[in-house]
Amino acid sequence: MIDTIPDRLTISDSLLFRFSPFQVVPNDSAGLFFKPDASTLHALSSVVDAAYVGIPRAFPQLESSIFFLLFVFCFLLFSLFYRSERKILFANFKNLVSFRKRTASVYKEQVTIREIWGELFLLFQTVLVFSMIFFVYFWNRGIAEMFQPNRWLLFLEVFLLLSVFIFFRYLVYYFLGTVFSPANIKGWLEKYLQIVELMGILCFFPAFFYIFLPEIAPIAFVLLFVVFFISRMGVMVAALNIFVKNKIGFLYFIVYLCSIEILPYFLLLTGLVSLITVVGNIGL
Repeated sequence: MIDTIPDRLTISDSLLFRFSPFQVVPNDSAGLFFKPDASTLHALSSVVDAAYVGIPRAFPQLESSIFFLLFVFCFLLFSLFYRSERKILFANFKNLVSFRKRTASVYKEQVTIREIWGELFLLFQTVLVFSMIFFVYFWNRGIAEMFQPNRWLLFLEVFLLLSVFIFFRYLVYYFLGTVFSPANIKGWLEKYLQIVELMGILCFFPAFFYIFLPEIAPIAFVLLFVVFFISRMGVMVAALNIFVKNKIGFLYFIVYLCSIEILPYFLLLTGLVSLITVVGNIGL
């Protein structure tokens, strides 16, 4: 086969390349070294001054990689669940937003094993996403100084603490529904679980941006707070509906908000800070 590409440049080609009149940066008299003039140096300094400095991630590469795999895992499982149960998912959330009873078509359908596993996965996703958010939020508040095994122990404990917190609130709502509205207790508990599941869905991408894009982390944090605030407003409106239907005084509703809807979250935040302090003091 004929080789049409020369192995090396000829002398004329090299001279043509060296002494070519088309030069981005001027050369010296010999044509071997660059000799930038004042205009070139000014252009380079302008580019450097206009550049944006990137913000590094707060936590190491190992935690970042594992959190990314957890996000991918949740995304894939949610895709499978959405593919098979999207009609029920949309119907539940539509009734949740409209604050009405479940439609007859959805209520009469038999609950399948796949739907139950889907509901459990959505609850698991919510707890997992908020566990990662708390882990990153408290990274510079004591977690960064911990040993590597203690960090994963803390993450597991935060996950369990949030799970117990959601289950405890479920029991509280069950008790309140039994006392004030026994006829509507099932619908009330379903609304609470649906709100928790919807939080995990709506917070998925803001949490991803908050963890992996420090440049827009403040905006993502605001979005997370907005989603949390709207979810709490949904619970309060549903609770107010129960108080109004049972003709319970508005003063008791204020007491309910302070003791059931506001105080537990301050206790949860205090518990997380105490947990970080305790785990940080454990020596391995």
